Amino acid sequence: MKALICNEPGQLALIDRPGPVAPKAGEVRLSVSHVGICGTDYHIYEGKHPFLQYPRVMGHEISAHVVETGPASSLQKGELVIVNPYLACGICIACRRGKPNCCTDIRVLGVHTDGAFCDEIVLPETNVYPAGGLTPEQAATVEFLAIGAHAVRRAGPVPEGARALVVGAGPIGLGTALFARIAGF
Repeated sequence: MKALICNEPGQLALIDRPGPVAPKAGEVRLSVSHVGICGTDYHIYEGKHPFLQYPRVMGHEISAHVVETGPASSLQKGELVIVNPYLACGICIACRRGKPNCCTDIRVLGVHTDGAFCDEIVLPETNVYPAGGLTPEQAATVEFLAIGAHAVRRAGPVPEGARALVVGAGPIGLGTALFARIAGF
């Protein structure tokens, strides 16, 4: 399998490495379709990411097709999916309270563990969602748009005449502005 690896700051290499093993129960093997290049990936390449150990396969804004599932999966072979790149432990207090984004042992694909700049990847099925009618390109944008939607949702109900200030006009900032407008800010 091909993978793009950042061996150290400023040094990328296209390598051959063994493909992933067959998925266990609760896992799914995916063929990567599209991966966005995020500011996080630039920080990793520049050596400015504080939580990373090299070498690392980057990539966390992902669309993929299901290749193989574990037993009793609801996903279908060939189905286009969206990937939530935040791998929560499932057992800490935050996870038990339904807040996996606050997991005390969270691992982010492409940062704490190898990501999707490769041909295939095996992930927990709980991190994979059917893409519905989205194209592979659109499905790869869901992760950063979801961050903006989450920020607006956390702002709570919008009082009459409320305004929002979004600082930054990158993809997350633009998504936040879009969802703020939809919410009535």
